[in-house]
Amino acid sequence: MIEGNGGDLRQGLSIQSLHDGQRWMHEPLRLSVFIEAPAEAIDGVIVSNDTVRHLVVNEWLFLFRIADDGQVLRRLPEGGWQPASGT
Repeated sequence: MIEGNGGDLRQGLSIQSLHDGQRWMHEPLRLSVFIEAPAEAIDGVIVSNDTVRHLVVNEWLFLFRIADDGQVLRRLPEGGWQPASGT
């Protein structure tokens, strides 16, 4: 959402863009990101980058890791990895 003449982009999705006060106008969707890399490398980026960490922890995007054996794992907001359902 852009507010005022400063043009600062705020994180978040206002309820008004999704709901008309009576019903949902559309379902909010989140970006799903798939990365083929070691868990330690991905976790290192999350720990060292505030922007990425906020996107993952607050579930503005869903992060998946493709393991060497082809298994798909989902990064949990609180940390750690679990097998993704449906894979």
